Amino acid sequence: MKGSSTIKSILIIVILLLVGVLGVLGVNTAKTYLSGASADTEPKNVLAKPSEEGKSATISWVSDKPTTGVVEYGTTPASLLLRAPESDSTSSHAVTLSPLKANTNYYFRIRIGEEVFDNNGIPYSFKTKAAEVEVVPTVAVVPTVVSSNTGGCQTGVDYDKNGTINSLDMLSCVRNGASATPANEKCPVDVDYDKNGVVNSLDRIKCLQATKL
Repeated sequence: MKGSSTIKSILIIVILLLVGVLGVLGVNTAKTYLSGASADTEPKNVLAKPSEEGKSATISWVSDKPTTGVVEYGTTPASLLLRAPESDSTSSHAVTLSPLKANTNYYFRIRIGEEVFDNNGIPYSFKTKAAEVEVVPTVAVVPTVVSSNTGGCQTGVDYDKNGTINSLDMLSCVRNGASATPANEKCPVDVDYDKNGVVNSLDRIKCLQATKL
């Protein structure tokens, strides 16, 4: 009888231990279920990829089972106040953070349910790229060549249309792109005939007078 009582006592103790263990496991399972976190939801292979223009970045990771995560981020580890949630439940995650400042350090963590995941107690981090400088192409200016009047600038013509024919008419003709020296005349307009250091219409008049043209 004594041996039988000992066996019963051992069985009762074993049963109580099993009930206790199962109870603890049950509570933990319930907590895990309610929080939405488990080893299957833990982010793996977390990667931050800044864009080339420096205005955005893509945060990617994978999980063993589909979840819906939220990326919490900011410019300091203590102020992750910006949020970028996923729209669908998936096991291959990619969240775009935008707009961001160029050439700036950013910090982030991933929240799934009530569970927060980071880099061993500190936020993940990345730095955006410097903004690209837009290069404006230089357009070469091609000078415009004004064709000369085939007949040249003739004396005795009121080129400036002021009712008076004088040396100013010749200047007006030259400014309008015509040749100041007709083909049959011998007095080019670019010669200082009066030797006063200034080339103007008086030089040509002097030349005409000298050659009796």
